[in-house]
Amino acid sequence: MSEPGFRKFSLFPKTLGACVEPLTRPALKAQGLAGSKILTEWASIVGPMLAQHSLPEHLSFPRGKKTGGTLVISTENGFATHIQHMQAVILERLASYFGYQAISRITISHSWVPPVADKPQKALKAALPKGSHALTEGVDDPELRETLASLARALAGETA
Repeated sequence: MSEPGFRKFSLFPKTLGACVEPLTRPALKAQGLAGSKILTEWASIVGPMLAQHSLPEHLSFPRGKKTGGTLVISTENGFATHIQHMQAVILERLASYFGYQAISRITISHSWVPPVADKPQKALKAALPKGSHALTEGVDDPELRETLASLARALAGETA
C-alpha cells in the first residue's frame, strides 16, 4: 500500500533522456557498455572535437572487477593517430567521469560509421535532359503523352 498523498507518477514531464535511458540500458549492457551514460555523455567526457570523430564501442572489465577496464573506441581511419596520442588525456577524463580509475586501457577500432546527419546531401541530377518532352511526340494517346511529358519535366527538374 502506498502512503496517503504519495504519488507514483510525476505531474511534470520527464526529459527524453530520462525516458530512453531505462529502455536502452539492457541493449547497451549486452554490447558491453556497462555505463550506458558513457555513450550519451561521450561529447562532454572527451570534448566536442574528439566526439565528432569517435564513439565508444565496447567497455569490458576483468571478471568480477570494476577497475582495469578496456574501452574500445571506434574512430575514423585518419583520426586514429590523434586518438592514440590523446589516450592519456582520454583516460584522465574517463577517470574523472567515473570518479575512479575504472578504465586503464584504450583500444582503437577502425569500424567507424559516421552518423547519418553528417553525410553531405548530394544534389539530385536530372535524369533526363531539359526539353525531353520531345521524346513523347511519337505517342498517339494525348492523355498518355501529357502524363509522360509531365513525368519528363519532373525528372528534369523543370517547373510546370
